[in-house]
Amino acid sequence: MEVCIIFDMAFHAQAAGAVWIVKSAKNRRWFDKQSDLDAGSAVFTPEGGEALGAILRSIWNVQEHYPDWSQIIVTGVATTKELTDELLVEGSVMVTERGFTLVRT
Repeated sequence: MEVCIIFDMAFHAQAAGAVWIVKSAKNRRWFDKQSDLDAGSAVFTPEGGEALGAILRSIWNVQEHYPDWSQIIVTGVATTKELTDELLVEGSVMVTERGFTLVRT
């Protein structure tokens, strides 16, 4: 299963399926207009703000809610060596134009 975590505070692109999007007024409006989202999709507030720990906790929370995940697509966050090192135990990390993707191995 593919899951998206969106940290962009003003997301306006297409997304479908399982989506967790960071809380903001613009994102709430975007979320409320969607019809192709998984029932477990949510607008969320990261625990701990925008720091590395908050990003990791968000990913781990998604893994708990979607234990059959195959990819977690993260948008609005650039990967760092620290972040990649933490995630390598979960799978491989691929840098994308808008963030990164964690692929379960």
